Amino acid sequence: MERVKFSVFMLSLISTSSFANGFIDDSKIKLTTRNYYLDRSFTEHNDVIPGTKDWAQGFIFNFNSGYTPGIIGFGLDVQTLTSVKLQGDAKYLPSGLLPTDPQSREREKTASEIGATAKVKYKQTELKAGTLQPWTPVIFSSPSRLLPQTFLGGMIQSKDIKDLELIGGYISQVNHRDSTNYEDLSNIGFNQRFKVAQTDQFSFAGAKYNFSENTQFGLYYAMADDIYNQAALTLKNNHQLNKDLNLISDIRIWNSQENGAAKAGKIDNTLATANFGLDYNNHRLTFSTMQNYGDTAHPYLSGGEVLIFIDGWSTDFLNAKEQVYGMRYDYDFKDYVPGLKFMTRYTKGREIKLAYSNDKHKEDSLDFDLGYTIQSGHLKGLGLRARYAIYDNDFGAKASFKPADETRINVDYTWTFK
Repeated sequence: MERVKFSVFMLSLISTSSFANGFIDDSKIKLTTRNYYLDRSFTEHNDVIPGTKDWAQGFIFNFNSGYTPGIIGFGLDVQTLTSVKLQGDAKYLPSGLLPTDPQSREREKTASEIGATAKVKYKQTELKAGTLQPWTPVIFSSPSRLLPQTFLGGMIQSKDIKDLELIGGYISQVNHRDSTNYEDLSNIGFNQRFKVAQTDQFSFAGAKYNFSENTQFGLYYAMADDIYNQAALTLKNNHQLNKDLNLISDIRIWNSQENGAAKAGKIDNTLATANFGLDYNNHRLTFSTMQNYGDTAHPYLSGGEVLIFIDGWSTDFLNAKEQVYGMRYDYDFKDYVPGLKFMTRYTKGREIKLAYSNDKHKEDSLDFDLGYTIQSGHLKGLGLRARYAIYDNDFGAKASFKPADETRINVDYTWTFK
């Protein structure tokens, strides 16, 4: 309620004619509709629960104002999110698409929420307060379901120094992808890796520097109070080998330790990822590895993912001691069917240490992704995407991730009104 009152105050302040020029003239208004079907069918340990299955329609409306005139500009962003259940049965686990009663597993038929963000700009420095969607290696607003995950707090970004981008923020609460309520943040506890602990204090800072047009370096740090500290380093580079062949390198390293009262228990993990891709005309072949060092798994906030290239749909490949290797192939049909793209990848994890087992375990996933965006006509921009994954592991019935065949289908379209 306090956020709504503040938003009304900001609108009344900025709507006067003296402020209208930049605020209204530079504003952007968009509505994205997203139709999402997710079916994860367990192939083992499915005698009680067969998997997860939901079909839903989502609406994402964004009003992003410009800034009022003057040395210091003021603005306001408003986002409304709505989900509509098309199919959802309580015999299945929640998929993350729809708000669900935790006891009965009944999905809500419709749900809506509104978020507001006040913003201030001086030169190339922006300060935002309210609803946030940060996109960094240490805190990441997940877009992988029907509606995006959002956070409540404050964030500052600056691009005043050439080739350098600075970011910092303080987060107190999270609104998950399948929820309309803000709550304290918590860490993930998949496969009994950690105790699930809560905090209302998460701070982060980072810098991203472009050494050249083709080389970028990033350094970030975050602290989830009384749960964990985390540092992250990123290095990206594109190297043109010849006129037809391009080498893409992407290296990311995280180091995580328990913090303060250590409510989640011991945390000791260094996660190193390396991805090397070769671009040749419409083809891209990528080789990847991800190594988990230390005594525990990699910690991250619940309700989302980690910003890594190896992105398993039915798992996260972030268990203690896990060694991951993957190969991915992408093809762009732009010369034949513009807008059509295909991806397939195989990822294998081994040497996994689980909290409830003394054995070493393994997992693997074979994924397919086919997407098409209409390029012209009345439906220009309409996106169709189908994904299929075959996931397997030997974790046993206690595992959070179970062997499964998974299908995802999306239909997205965005109307731009201004």
